[in-house]
Amino acid sequence: MASPYKRKRRRAPTALPISVPAPMGGWNTRDGLDMMPPEDAVLLDNWIPGTSDVAVRSGYASHATGMGSGNVDTLAEYHTGTTRNLIACANGNIYDATGAPSSLGSGFSSNQWQVANFNGSLFLVNGTDAPQDYDGTTLSATAWTGSGLTISDLVGLNVFKTRLYFWEEDSQDFWYAAPAGVTGTLTKFPLSRVGNFGGNLITMGTWTHDGGSGVDDHAVFIMSSGDVIVYQGSDPGDAADWSLVGVYRIGVPLGVRGVAKVGGDLMIMTTDDYVSLSQVLVTGQLGSASKLSGAVVAASDNSSLFGWQVIIDRKKELLLFNVPVSATEFDQHVINVLTGAAGRLKDIPARCWTSFNGDLYFGSTDGAIYKMTGSTDAGASVNADGRASWTSFGTPTRKRVTAARPILSSTGLVDYAFGIGSDFADALTPAPATVTPVSSPWDISPWDTSPWSAEFVVGVGWIVASANGQTISPRLKISTKEPVSWLRTDYRIESGTNL
Repeated sequence: MASPYKRKRRRAPTALPISVPAPMGGWNTRDGLDMMPPEDAVLLDNWIPGTSDVAVRSGYASHATGMGSGNVDTLAEYHTGTTRNLIACANGNIYDATGAPSSLGSGFSSNQWQVANFNGSLFLVNGTDAPQDYDGTTLSATAWTGSGLTISDLVGLNVFKTRLYFWEEDSQDFWYAAPAGVTGTLTKFPLSRVGNFGGNLITMGTWTHDGGSGVDDHAVFIMSSGDVIVYQGSDPGDAADWSLVGVYRIGVPLGVRGVAKVGGDLMIMTTDDYVSLSQVLVTGQLGSASKLSGAVVAASDNSSLFGWQVIIDRKKELLLFNVPVSATEFDQHVINVLTGAAGRLKDIPARCWTSFNGDLYFGSTDGAIYKMTGSTDAGASVNADGRASWTSFGTPTRKRVTAARPILSSTGLVDYAFGIGSDFADALTPAPATVTPVSSPWDISPWDTSPWSAEFVVGVGWIVASANGQTISPRLKISTKEPVSWLRTDYRIESGTNL
């Protein structure tokens, strides 16, 4: 007699197609692996997040050599009227490096000058040598005087409301010139009577703010203690025209070059984070940490090293933070000013930066100047590495990735390596790719490596995968001499409790 019971046949899981955008939310060093938004990245080296893709950074090309073999520690643009010259400081010289470098002055003890364009001249101070000014043709010592002042001690300067402001190393005071003054007597102003936590003046910036009676520029003095002292007015010698707005508290500032005006705001590099002054003034203290805060805190162990600097790339709408890894190695943290998404740049040997004719240039450790341009690093491939955040695709059940592919866009040959990890473990060894493989430039066996070359082609073939878990993360490495964009990642996924 036939049994009244029939065994139910288990239905084979169906592989569903799922597409996930590239990690345009940027590099997240703040949140735990299981807390990151799906659009973020655990690792994003030499990838720059945009509004619709994540792109391999641009390369660099040699601009000028012939300044010896030592460090180029200062670059600056002299700009007045239609005249633009690139100024470089290396090996005890100040050079005009607009073309082939020519020395404007020599015999200096330090190459680490701070600079400001003002009233037709470029002014330079370094805390060791006599201050200099360059008028587009001639470099000369500037004849500043001041009661109790040794002018060679002036280490920083800023322009605020038609005046030059200066400060010394290891001092709580600043010095200010007469309106439009380019030489003559400086007057001292003692900030030690204002700050709450002591410390010495490290740097100064200009912050544009509407305090209730219209938009106005404010003078911002940043102390080594983390005090930020804000004044409004235009004459520190006139109590009716110089008033204290407030004293605020941030992390310890990272160097004299660690401040930049971005629109009306002021961005400050500190040991805690990269801080927007406008956000600080909302609460009177440091606000919530940014996604870069973990990386900043780790990097600040090298706070005593030379090279900390922030600069804005207006053409590409990026904020770039130069970060010394050692005395000879540097990374750069970048933030897309439109989206706030961040990434990390590697393999750029930059000790200092400037914008010249709207393009970024950096001084290196080999006595050379380089321009950020093109798609290669002085002829070598740019190597990028990215891992997107871990995602459960909206369900806690286990999934099996049967196939995956990165969707890329490029104009030429690309060597890439791609793999899928599960449950916070790195990628398993994938099955052979659906396209003819080439030798891997990475020498990492758990990755499939494939060629892809076409004119403005988008997409690559499916890669057989075997990742199995509750959370999934793709990793993509690129070695390229062409522009490459990561648009999205496609999966074929089986989902169910019995996987």
